[in-house]
Amino acid sequence: MTKTTSLLAIVGAAALGVLLGARPGEAQEASRYPYDPVCPWGRLSNGKGMLVRCISQDEAAAMPAKGTKPAVPAASAAPPPSAAPAPPAPSASAAPAPSASAEAPPEDPLKVYALKSITVTPDEGKLAGAEKKLANGKDKMLECLGKHGGLEKPEGEAHVRFLVSARGRAEGVSVTKRVAMSAAAADCIAHVVDRRPVGTPEAPMTAATAVIRLARVRK
Repeated sequence: MTKTTSLLAIVGAAALGVLLGARPGEAQEASRYPYDPVCPWGRLSNGKGMLVRCISQDEAAAMPAKGTKPAVPAASAAPPPSAAPAPPAPSASAAPAPSASAEAPPEDPLKVYALKSITVTPDEGKLAGAEKKLANGKDKMLECLGKHGGLEKPEGEAHVRFLVSARGRAEGVSVTKRVAMSAAAADCIAHVVDRRPVGTPEAPMTAATAVIRLARVRK
């Protein structure tokens, strides 16, 4: 009876081992897990069951725990976009100052100045109608004052010397005297007289002097 019971126990244990798929030595190997006698800190494989190399202790410590995601280094995080600096506001001193021409329009010389008189004195005989003919260039003479500084006093004069022949025109014009006006203004007035009709002289040719008086009528 005792032998029969022992035999049944051995047979049952063997049958249980077959059912569980246990193999000799597996129980001993399981008791050794997770210790690895070759690579105590773990190993790397090629995914095909072949050992590539053992890892070091530092590498094992740097590996994330199972089920966690590796932390992103702070340096790799993209910095938030910074706002572009606003352009500096223009200062009041940077604004261009208005020019004098923009503040006040130029004066109209025809309203500021006036022709007072013209006297023509030939060296020989008479030169009838010379004053009236020269007065036809009044507006251009006043423009000469407006372009070249005006009058230095309330009134001014330009003495213009010229020759006149049977053609009846002033030729070889030059300034012999000026009063209260610039040289440029006097030369401009002489240019207005040049080639202008002055009448036919009594002599074949004579010289004459025209005294042109102008005044400022508005301040």
